[in-house]
Amino acid sequence: MDWTDESHRSPCAKCPYRKDAPLRLWHRDHFRKLLRDDENEVGGPLYGCHNDGKRPREEVRPCVGWLLDQRRRGTPSIQLRLALVRNKVAQDMYSRISNAGLRLYTSIQAMCRANGVRRNGGAR
Repeated sequence: MDWTDESHRSPCAKCPYRKDAPLRLWHRDHFRKLLRDDENEVGGPLYGCHNDGKRPREEVRPCVGWLLDQRRRGTPSIQLRLALVRNKVAQDMYSRISNAGLRLYTSIQAMCRANGVRRNGGAR
């Protein structure tokens, strides 16, 4: 994961954590995976920015929306905690990210519901 991009400090225009991002832009399975991974604090992955999907893995930047959600909740992801302990650059980025005045969903569940996916796997 590339934590060094100085310009990558707020959620991108299509970030699903933003309330003003296009709804249902991402496949339902993506939202289902987010919900499952959120329940698995130990094994859940670090989430990369959707805009970086075609970049080599080592160049994928972290999803700032996901990072802000993690910070808001006290950093429940063990994988993120490990990255922050091991990587000074990640610590620096994490301390500088901002919602830049954007309205974000109050939870992963709220974001998923807005995109037609509920925790129990059902759609609305």
